[in-house]
Amino acid sequence: MVLASEKFRDIEYIVPRAFFEEAGIEVVSASTTQHSIGRFGYKVKNDLLIEEIDPNKFDGIYFVGGSGSTQYLTNGVAKSIFTEFLKLNKPIAAICAAPRNFLHWGLLKNKKSTGFDADGVFSKMAVEFGSTALPEEKVVVDGLILTANGPEASEESALTFIQLLQSANE
Repeated sequence: MVLASEKFRDIEYIVPRAFFEEAGIEVVSASTTQHSIGRFGYKVKNDLLIEEIDPNKFDGIYFVGGSGSTQYLTNGVAKSIFTEFLKLNKPIAAICAAPRNFLHWGLLKNKKSTGFDADGVFSKMAVEFGSTALPEEKVVVDGLILTANGPEASEESALTFIQLLQSANE
């Protein structure tokens, strides 16, 4: 799970992580800093720094949202990591504001997607980067890419991502 160093959306980390662990999935958290702090004060001691992620050692990657997640828009290391997961046919996910990174990086070109859009930014970015925006949908899966539109999609995105991981490993 990739987190912003600060202002990640607490519930979008806590809830999916709980579902992943309940399903027997080992969860590793990573960020640009050793410690991350959520919008509502939840603290995470990260296991890795973003540049230490080796896509060959993981089955998938889940990008936690919140306003802080856009710190990665111009982060080339993060872009290359998510791109490598796709090249290895491993699923990737992003929730809330985090799908904006996928749009900016070109990962959602010619794909359906959802994301936080109360400010209209997601829909504008989707047009700019060639994605079909479905912001009213809680969770959208297109190929190996899952996008979710916000905190209310935390449970559904986690359960759907578990299914993607299982399908990819069959």
